[in-house]
Amino acid sequence: MPITHVIAHHISKQTDDDAVLFLRKSELPNNPQQISLFDSLKTSLNARISRKHGSFDTNIETAILAAEVESFMNDKTQFQALTTNFMKKLEEILNQQNGEINAHFLFFIDTVEQRDLLYLFIVNQNEYLTFNDTLEITPSFSIDTGSSLCGIKLNIDDWKERPKYHYLTIVPPKGNEVLSDALHDLSGFGNNIDRAKSTKEFLDNLDSFSQHIPAEKQKEFREQVIGYCEEQEAKDEAVHIPTLSQSIEGIDCEKFIREMLPNNPARADVSEDDSEQELMIDKGSLRRYIKFSGRDKDLSLTFSTNQLDESVFYNENDETLTIKNIPKGLKKQLVSHFKRLAHGSYK
Repeated sequence: MPITHVIAHHISKQTDDDAVLFLRKSELPNNPQQISLFDSLKTSLNARISRKHGSFDTNIETAILAAEVESFMNDKTQFQALTTNFMKKLEEILNQQNGEINAHFLFFIDTVEQRDLLYLFIVNQNEYLTFNDTLEITPSFSIDTGSSLCGIKLNIDDWKERPKYHYLTIVPPKGNEVLSDALHDLSGFGNNIDRAKSTKEFLDNLDSFSQHIPAEKQKEFREQVIGYCEEQEAKDEAVHIPTLSQSIEGIDCEKFIREMLPNNPARADVSEDDSEQELMIDKGSLRRYIKFSGRDKDLSLTFSTNQLDESVFYNENDETLTIKNIPKGLKKQLVSHFKRLAHGSYK
């Protein structure tokens, strides 16, 4: 079973009041419901475009996460103590500010392929109405795995093996600057990598390398690369250039690696290891690469880049688009519209 530890705490605070902290004294038992919840929370957290990747900044004085996790991994403290110390320090920081919060903090240790990852999910609850056993309408609550979710992920093994690698992920809360600052300070998040810049450079290099591919195979080549990148991004995992090269058919792998590696986000102070052969993909940059889109007041248009010069044709001289193979749904609406016009249905 991949989840080895799980515990939940709760903290609330009104603007001018002290925080109220409720700490669970023991870990939660592992059961199918918690595994299902963990999977939902992990998928949702990994889908956040706002997530940032970096490493520990030892110059942040309030940072306690690294020391607490290290003590736990060395069997000096229990998991409950790790999380309790984190929450008490959070309470202390919040009491010095005028922010508001009412959230549960769920801590998990997930073991994947003998590698340990620490997750902190900060969740709100949604209230809704339901019928009880006597058919009375009564309020109930559910955990919100939607847009209010925020938190931290730490790849413990990457941190130990590659201390200057991007092993720390943080998803800041929306509209709560006080909590966002507290998470950055407590985690010691630093050395934030520029995913958008490195992804753009990667895609520029991809276009350059594709010129070595026969024209009739370029579309398939790009689809293989983009498919791999999308899978890694969805898992919040890095694109490993040598592994990517092995997944593409009909290319010179060594040449591909040579041409792609210079544009990775490796820093000058990183020694030669796998971290120099990887990059974290920016979802927004990747989306703009595979889709053209634009909108104004009365028009919205989106189509895949591989449809250009196949179903969609652009004339640069007169700035027009010609669209063939119109989607069935749109075609049906157009036919219905002109039929009504022909019969005078519109006034």
